[in-house]
Parts: sequence; C-alpha cells; structure tokens
Amino acid sequence: MRIPFWSRLRLAPRIGIVIVLTLVVTTATDKIMGIVIGMPDVLFFEKTWLVDKVAETVQRAEQTDRDDWAVVLKTLPAAQWLDFVETAEPPITNHWEQDAFRIFREDLARRLGIPVDDVLVRTVDTEGPERALTPIVIILESIPMLITNLIDDDTDKMVVEHMRIAVRLSSGGWLMISPKSDGLEAARFVRNLLVPIAAILLICGLSVWVARSIARPLTDLSAAAERLGRDREPTLLGNYGSPELEAIADSFNEMQHELKRFVDDRLQLVAAISHDLRTPLTRLRLFAEYLPDQEQRRMVLADIGDMEAIVSSTLTFASHQLNKETPETVDIAALLISICDTASDAGCAVVYDGPDHARITCQPVSVRRAFTNLIDNGCKYANSVKVTLGVTAELVRVRVSDDGPGIPADQVEAALRPFVRLETSRNRDTGGSGLGLAITDEVIRSHHGELVFAPAVPHGLEVTVTLPRSAGR
Repeated sequence: MRIPFWSRLRLAPRIGIVIVLTLVVTTATDKIMGIVIGMPDVLFFEKTWLVDKVAETVQRAEQTDRDDWAVVLKTLPAAQWLDFVETAEPPITNHWEQDAFRIFREDLARRLGIPVDDVLVRTVDTEGPERALTPIVIILESIPMLITNLIDDDTDKMVVEHMRIAVRLSSGGWLMISPKSDGLEAARFVRNLLVPIAAILLICGLSVWVARSIARPLTDLSAAAERLGRDREPTLLGNYGSPELEAIADSFNEMQHELKRFVDDRLQLVAAISHDLRTPLTRLRLFAEYLPDQEQRRMVLADIGDMEAIVSSTLTFASHQLNKETPETVDIAALLISICDTASDAGCAVVYDGPDHARITCQPVSVRRAFTNLIDNGCKYANSVKVTLGVTAELVRVRVSDDGPGIPADQVEAALRPFVRLETSRNRDTGGSGLGLAITDEVIRSHHGELVFAPAVPHGLEVTVTLPRSAGR
C-alpha cells in the first residue's frame, strides 16, 4: 500500500523519519516490557534496625531446634522483608567497595559477639530499577534522610542489589539473609536480554528496508543498462516513490528511447545503403564481363566480389540488429556437424568432437551464422580446425581451436569491433569486411552467453563459446 505523504518525501527526510521511528519504537518496547514484567521492589532499611533484626534472627536460630525452625521463621517480624536460609557452606564471599559496608559488617559482628570473619556481606552496585533483577536495597544511617544526599555520596552510599549476608552459626553452618524475592528475577533477566535484541532486530530490519528501497532502483538501473547494451531494447524503470529516484528513472527511460531511435535510424541507413549498392554492383559485374583484357577483367571482378562481400556482411549485421528471431529449440550438435561438413566440402580440414545430439533453445539462424563465422575464420588463417562440444545440464560449451597465428591478447577487444580487420592485406583469401567476429560477439551476448579468446597449444587460437541451454528464452 502506497502512502501519498511518504511517496512525496525525499530520501533525506525519509532516513530521518526512520531513525526517529526506530528510537521511538525501541524506547516504547523497553517501557512496555518494564510495565508487563514490572520493576523489582525497592526496600529501605535503617542500618540499626537491619543489624538488630539480623542479630535477633541469628540468636533465635541458635536457640531453636532444627525441626521447629521453619515454624519459628514465619513468626519473625523481619520475615516480611527478608528471607532466611540455613546452609552448610557459605555461598558467598566478602565483596564491597564502600566503607559503609565494612562498618556494617563490623557492627553486625560486634552485635553478635562473633569474629568479623564469621560475617560475610556480598553486594552489587545497582544500575537502577529499570534494569535491576533483584530487589534494590537502600540502607540508611537514620531516618529522616535526603535520598539525594545518599545517592550523591560516591564513597559511603548503600544503594545496592543482590545483597547477601551470611553469618556463621555455632553449629558450623551458615545463615543466609537476603531481601525477600518476588520470583521474577528470571523474567527480568529475559526482559533485559530481549529488549536490546529486539532493538537490534528493529534497527537492522528498518536499515535493510531503507537500504533496499535505495538499492533496488540502482539494481534495476544496472540491469536495464545491461539489457540495453546487450539486446538494444529499452527496459522501462518503474515508479519508486521518491522524487529523486523518479527523476533518475524518467531521465534514464528517456535516454533509452533516444539511444534506441539513434541506433535504429543509423542501422536503417546502413541497411538501406547496403541494399541499394547491390544493383549498381550487379551492373558493374555485367560490364566487367565485356572487358577485352582478361587480367583486367579478373581484377575488376575480384574487386566487385570484395565489395559484394562487404555489402552482404554489412546488410547481415544491420538486419541482425534490427530484426530479432523467434527462439526455437534446435539440436546444436547437428547444427555444428552440418557447419563442419560444409567447411570440409569446401576443402577445409575440420574435425568435430562431441555428442551427436544436444538440444538448446536459441535463435537458430543467428547461432548458425555465429559459429559459421568462427569456423570460417579458422579455415582462412589455419591449416586445421577442431570443433569440440561439451554439454551439461545447464549449458553447452563449444571450443573452436586452430593452428593458425592466433590473435594477441591486447588485440581481442579491437577484433570484436565492427569493420576492424587485424589482417590488413588485400589478399582475398584472408581479407574480409571486419564484421564476422562482431556479428558473432553480438549473437552470443544476445543469448546471454560468453565468448572467450585464448591461445591454443602449441600455437594457434582457441575460441570458447558458452551458451545456456535456455539461451533464447
């Protein structure tokens, strides 16, 4: 669903809105999780009261039979705020950072009349109620007291969580005293774990969404440019819902149409000129037949033949650009065998190596012309040509190798350009229009294939053509 307001926004405001939305949703998630699970209790204890109650509980534990301890425990006044558990070994070690807890430990040991080492205190500084897992304990020297004074005191403040007090009993066991738990420690731990994970997932999700909204038009632009270069067919870009991207898409679409018209107009011109040249060339051939000098007649007819070959190649090149065939399923093996047989009948030493049948979807006339050009080039410049066909489930690979002079690696790109000839002699046996490889390259690229030139061993040229088996679709 498109939002009119959103579609009119530029990219910068969109990114800003997404960032603010991420912060709002993350904060809201944190607050909602805090409301659902709830913060732990905050317990205020006066230091003297806490020392007295712990001492009284220890004394009652010393005087009470173990069988009656559970019943007596329920009657203790401090049981409303504190949990008491008797253990064989102390589950904690001393840990505190403020002098206040050292003094508290000494006061408790003095009140009980036991060595200080028989009193253990364990505390953890709290990060605040929103992140605390267990009840937060605030121990006050006296009441009344300003809480701000207590919090601002970095040396003697007694605002902690996970507070545990252990006192050694005369029996050798230990009495563990801790703030009364509400049983939600595990839930708060999960909450504290899930909130940052949810925030990370939300940030990643919105970031990916924004990135894709920017990258998708660029990907489409790249694909359209690649198709325009390969098939010379415009691929119109759609509506991307952003003023900047809309402007880019409109400009690119207009450019595609202009390029298409430009190329088609010039190809039509080339095709028309090539077609119209055939008639005067035919008349020239007829006049040449009446030349009295046999050597002159031969030379004139040879030049006319060269001109006709150039005109025919140019017309073929232009026609291929303007008129696209309908793809068909053909037997590429039979097609290659047929081309090799034709070349052999013309006196070229051509060998085919491969399966007898292999079907692909392609434009058959264009593909035949492309492989004919490759094999004919080999026959012109080499003594022997070998055509090898390899077939897999997804593609076919055709190698045309010869023992000729080859093409230097730095001249391959030039050889694929129209009307470029690496062999500059006037010899008709090796001459040409310079369109054979250009047509072949155009055909292979239009079939989403690949044309690779490499030196053959020990010398010569190896041309590898890779085509997908559904190349023409």
